[in-house]
Parts: sequence; structure tokens; C-alpha cells
Amino acid sequence: MLRRCTSIAVLCLLPAILLAAEPIKLDLSDFKLEPAFKGGEDLVKYDDNKINFYTNGTATVKLKVPDDGDYVIVVDASCTEALKEMAKLTLKVGDTAIKENFALTTEDQKEYKFDAKLKKGETTLSIAFTNDAYKENEYDRNLYVHGVTVEKK
Repeated sequence: MLRRCTSIAVLCLLPAILLAAEPIKLDLSDFKLEPAFKGGEDLVKYDDNKINFYTNGTATVKLKVPDDGDYVIVVDASCTEALKEMAKLTLKVGDTAIKENFALTTEDQKEYKFDAKLKKGETTLSIAFTNDAYKENEYDRNLYVHGVTVEKK
């Protein structure tokens, strides 16, 4: 009898547990895009369902954290290499740097996971491209963000 009651209780709680663990998928079109210099608005833009950083700049979005706790921020990104160096990004939540000058490991699209302790409430999440390099007809390092999700651990 106790085993049956325990099984029923677990089955009743399962939908609530699954809903609470659902990742927060951020809409890339909601990010506010700012190039590192005035006049570079065409060089940091949302196009083709991704954020394209053709120069250093920052993409910022509002984030509503449902509960205090440990989270994983997943940045789906790719880049173009230049001068034997991959694109680097800095990830922040509010004023706290989660990871600074993180170098992508491949030009191919890949998910990069960053652990973060977050507090319940509204804050901002920002991704900055920090190591642009360009020389006409020779090289051009760029960063592309294909998706961002925030998952409770």
C-alpha cells in the first residue's frame, strides 16, 4: 500500500518538476545591440536568425530568473578565425562577469556552457565580442550567436 501511494505521489509531482526545470530560451531578436564605436550599427546586427558581430560590441537582453540557484547559461555560437585566434566573448549577468574573454574552440557552431549562480528577479544578460580583427582582403574575425538558453541545474 505504501509503495502504491508513493508511486502515485511521484506521478502527481512529475509534471510540476518537469515544468520547473524547463530552460529559458531567449529570443535573439529581443537583444539590444551596441557596437563598440559610433557608426558601427551595421556591424552588430540580428539577421538570418542569429546575432552577427562583425566588430566588437555588446548584445543585451532582459532576463527574468525564476528562483535563486545554480544555472547553466548555454551560448550556441560560431566564429571566423583570424591570425590563428578564435573569437572571444565576455558573458555577464547584471554587473557580474560569468566568463571574461572566453575563446571559442572551433569556427563551427557549438554550444558553450557556463555555470552561474543567479538570484531570483529581473536582470540583464549580455554577450560582448571582445577581440575583433580585420584587414581588408586578408583576414576578418567575427562572432555569431545562434541561440542562448538559461537552464536550472
